[in-house]
Amino acid sequence: MRSVESGRLAVSPWLGIGLLVGLVIILAGCGVDTPQNTFAAEGDVAEKQKDLFNLTLWPAIAIFILVEGLLVYALVRFRHRPGNEGLPKQVHGNTKLEITWTILPAILMLALAVPTIAGIIDLGRPPAKDALQVTVTGFQWNWIIEYEEYTDADGNPLRVIGTCSTNCAELHVPVGREVAVYLESSDVLHSFWIPRLAGKLDAVPGRTNVTWFNAVNPGTYQGQCAEFCGLGHAEMRISVVAQSQEEFEAWVQEQLGGDLTTNAGDGEEGLAEANTARSKE
Repeated sequence: MRSVESGRLAVSPWLGIGLLVGLVIILAGCGVDTPQNTFAAEGDVAEKQKDLFNLTLWPAIAIFILVEGLLVYALVRFRHRPGNEGLPKQVHGNTKLEITWTILPAILMLALAVPTIAGIIDLGRPPAKDALQVTVTGFQWNWIIEYEEYTDADGNPLRVIGTCSTNCAELHVPVGREVAVYLESSDVLHSFWIPRLAGKLDAVPGRTNVTWFNAVNPGTYQGQCAEFCGLGHAEMRISVVAQSQEEFEAWVQEQLGGDLTTNAGDGEEGLAEANTARSKE
């Protein structure tokens, strides 16, 4: 690909073409208007996570450019040339430089630690007392969503599963209201992830993990299981439908108007069997 001729570095044109193609491929994946783009935040949690990411990203980019720039300069400036025999002058240690590149990174890390730790504490707090209480149970390969605040005539919580076209559960929430999600699993590890609204959290068998998020604008936000959980993992998707309070209440009443258990079977086993049958159709 490259050779050294008369002290000059000859680079194959294929290297430039390869770099250009690689750049085009990378830029093609940088679109903002994509269903699961974490940089297109539509909730307070996702917005804070994006801000923390950018806070650490840009100093890292600046340091990368500085270090790589100095490295390339050293490679070009001090490269071997015809007629130069032996090793260049060896300089071991520079106290001022070593103190500088020890203190400056320490200061930078301390500066980043303050907002980062504060953000982690804020995002890791328990859900608000007036949050919408939702239990989300993952199983192979779908989600059971239960609204504890809304019950049918028999006192059973509103339960939905696989309500969108292809093996995908829909979690309906009111815009602007905090949603408390209690994550559970009935079989293997799953991971609840709605990129535009919040980060990932695992659903672990025998354990209840708690997270919270909100949606600041109406819309449908796509998510998925982010933990490989078997052959149907790729189809284990979930959507959050953010609606106005009036539309949300109308949806709840519509769901409560029918028999919530007719198509679900008895308990989680019946739900799993019904969903597995649909996935094979």
